[in-house]
Parts: sequence; C-alpha cells; structure tokens
Amino acid sequence: MDAQLLITLTKVLLVIILVLVAFNLSMVFKIKSIDPFKNWNATKINAALLMVFMVLGFIFASWSSVKWAPTFTLVTDPASEHGVPLDAMFWRTMVVCILVTIITNFLLFYFSWKYQERPGQKAHFYPHNNKLELIWTLVPAVVMTLLIADGVKNWHSIMAPDDEIKENALDVEFYARQFDWTIRYGGADQELGQTHIKYIDNATANQLGFNYDDPRTHDDIVVTEVHLPVNVPVHMHIKSQDVLHSATLAHFRVKMDAVPGMPTNFWFTPTETTAARRERLGNPDFNYELSCQQICGSSHWNMRRVVVVETEEEFQAWLASQKPSYQAYKEKFENKNTPSEPAPVEAPAEEAEPANASAEDGDDRATVSTR
Repeated sequence: MDAQLLITLTKVLLVIILVLVAFNLSMVFKIKSIDPFKNWNATKINAALLMVFMVLGFIFASWSSVKWAPTFTLVTDPASEHGVPLDAMFWRTMVVCILVTIITNFLLFYFSWKYQERPGQKAHFYPHNNKLELIWTLVPAVVMTLLIADGVKNWHSIMAPDDEIKENALDVEFYARQFDWTIRYGGADQELGQTHIKYIDNATANQLGFNYDDPRTHDDIVVTEVHLPVNVPVHMHIKSQDVLHSATLAHFRVKMDAVPGMPTNFWFTPTETTAARRERLGNPDFNYELSCQQICGSSHWNMRRVVVVETEEEFQAWLASQKPSYQAYKEKFENKNTPSEPAPVEAPAEEAEPANASAEDGDDRATVSTR
C-alpha cells in the first residue's frame, strides 16, 4: 500500500475514534445527569483567554516583524534619490499606525477583561461626552492632515522635478501588454519617436505601433532588459496596450499604473549600480527587477524584467551595441522584393494543355501557384 494513502487512512481513523469517544462521554454524562461544566465561569474564562491572546499576539507580531523584516524590499536601502525621503515618510506613517494599533488593541482586550460580567454588577449607561467626541475627532484629523501633507510634498518633488532634471533625463518607454514588458530607448538622438495603436501590425512585428514616417523612430531601440545609467535622471513613459498594469521597480521605490489609452509618467534617479549592490549584499545573483503589481490575467506572475544599473560608460557601450528597431524592420520587410509571378512549368507532351485554353484559366492557375 502506498505510504501516503496509509497515512491518510490513519488520520481518518483517528478522527473517527475521537468522535466516538466524545459521543460515548456525552451519553455517559447524560445518563448519570453529570454537568462537567457546572462550576465553570464562561465569562471569566473568556476574559482571561482574551488577555492571553493579546499578550501572545503582541509577542508573535513583534517576533515575526524582526525575523522577516530583512527579506522585505521596502525595508532595505532604496536605490534611488527620491527613495530616501519616501522611506522616511513610510516609517513616520508606520510609527503612527503601530502606536494606534497597540493602544486600541490593548484597550479592546483590557476592557473585555476589566468589565466582564460579575454578580451584582450593572453596566453604566454613558451615551455621550462632548469633550471625548472632540478629542477623538480632532486628534486623528490633525495627524492624518500632517501625514497627507508629507505625502503631497514627496509626490510633487517626484512628479514635478526642476527643469535641470527634465533636460538631462533619459527617456525610457515601458510598454505593457499581457503578459510582458517591452522597453524602448530613444537611440542616438535620445528622442522617442511617435507611436500609436493604429500603426500596430503584428505581421511586420510592429507591435509597439511605430509611425515609421516619423524620422525620430528610425533610431529607436526596443529591448526586453532594462539598462539604466547610475546617477542619471530617468523619465519613465508608461503605456499599456490592453488592460490595466502597474510598472513597479520596488528597489527604486517606483510604482505607477500603466493605463490603456492614457500614458503615465514617473521620474527617478538610480543611485547604486547592480554590481555595487551585489558586492555590498554579498550576493552575486542579486538583480533589480521590473514587475507588474496589478493583477492582469492568468500569467500576471510572468510580467518581470531584469533591471541593470551600470556606469554611464557601460550604459553607452550597451546602447551602441543595440540594433535600432527600424533597421531590423527594413532588413526583414521593406527591402524584401515582392514575389513575382512564377514562370510557367512546361508540361509533358502527353499532358499538354489544349491550345484553346482560356486566359482566365491561366490567371487562376498563376494565382494558386503564387499562394
């Protein structure tokens, strides 16, 4: 017998035995008029269990946070300029949330124990208190306003950079579709050419919808691995061909939705190369990553791309080694001669066509042979 089947049958038999034992005990208690819970005070037991649950819950929550924190991307060093103030904002918000959670949950469990039902004790009717209402309305309102103001300040510093950053930024397009990312660079002129959904043609591999009448598209480079120069501002142009996606580079604290029909943007500056972080972490297999954080279908998990941050010299060398998409298009399609009508095959004498064969029949034969 298979070992797994034997284990499963053993478990089933143990459950049946336990059920039978419980049933027999209940019958014995019923016959002998025994109430095993007669002297139990359910209210006191529940109150005590709630206090035990609170203590164990706080201990487990603290232990798990300390244990697993190093594996969370959001608590490791950010690899972008805006990531530093963003992480500071995150931790300020976390301190407030943790304090509120501890205080409210402690009071919840403590009050359940302190005000448990007792003989002769009557609940006090306390319907309203203006001062208390004012305190628990104003304090959260002020705290939330400060947190939101902190977020708005950081948001505007990211999405509205100064003119110097805009002028020196590297334009990179992140094009999402089920279920992959396609990355486009401006090439030698560092300008992204015009694309539109009406130009998409899978037959000619023009899956991004290049308008090849726009000269700026002729040196655009299309790749599937993201390369970025360190300490150079990056202007992300984010698009979606089909459904809602989300361009996320967690190590750089970047997350922006890719919305079909509505291009979005994000600005950031990488501050640490892939090689430097590998050396610092002691992990030669480490890679930055682009992922989709918006569930977009059955293969959503597969929308991942490696992000390589390198020196300016390495990036320029990599960029120069890439072939422009338009060049590959011309080599494969535009320079390809249109197939000509095949030459007629001379038939054997005994199977020669009659002399009065119609021209239309000849055209039909030529059409079929061309296909």
